[in-house]
Amino acid sequence: MPRNVKIQVVKNSRTPVGVLHYLRQSRNLANSFLFILPLLIIYEMGILVTGSNVKNAGDVFIKFPLGVFGRDVALVFNLMVLGLMFAAFLYLEYQNRQNREIHLHIMPVMLIESALYAFFFGYVVTLLVYRLCPFVLSAPRGSGHAVHNVILSLGAGVYEEILFRLILLTLLYSLFVKHFEFHEAIGAFLSIVIGALVFAGVHYFGSLSDTFTGSSFAFRFIAGIVLSAIFIFRGLGIAVYTHALYDVMLALRI
Repeated sequence: MPRNVKIQVVKNSRTPVGVLHYLRQSRNLANSFLFILPLLIIYEMGILVTGSNVKNAGDVFIKFPLGVFGRDVALVFNLMVLGLMFAAFLYLEYQNRQNREIHLHIMPVMLIESALYAFFFGYVVTLLVYRLCPFVLSAPRGSGHAVHNVILSLGAGVYEEILFRLILLTLLYSLFVKHFEFHEAIGAFLSIVIGALVFAGVHYFGSLSDTFTGSSFAFRFIAGIVLSAIFIFRGLGIAVYTHALYDVMLALRI
């Protein structure tokens, strides 16, 4: 009788194990790097083909330390990205051989998940803004040439999530928890709030800056919190595509 029970438990656990496997692998940083590679390529090629000098703010911030290379900044950065992606591929291949499993098949599912988040993202953030900040009037809207906005939207998804979630949020959390020895929950809360404030604030500086309004700042602040939650619970890749696809829908007025 115990033997039969054991067999039955194993059979019934197949589906949950598959879901947990997807949730775990989709959060894997190496998988995320490979997942966002197409967006990065399309953005960089779009900037190159259009010859635009207007770039996403996250792009400018991330590439700023490479300014010593002069005109070759883009080339050096792209070579670094290719090296990073190749390392991620080798790491995943090593994992696959160790586990005898292939994880790249999860990426179409990650795309669908991200698209669903992006579709509801604006509604959720707007609802939270009006619930928490009833004084605001409207959420920010896109403007300008649609094709150029789509290219910048892809760059925003990639570079802003890497800058504000992967780098800034991680650094803030390490600072509060490891250096100041705050409780993990308090450190996470402060990191998310400060990161969201910075994320909202940078949209009012530079060549692509917006006119400051309470509504746009509140919208971007709440958006930063939601994207931080997606990054923490679903990983970098899902956060990047959610951000990028939402901005693309905004640019195309979908």
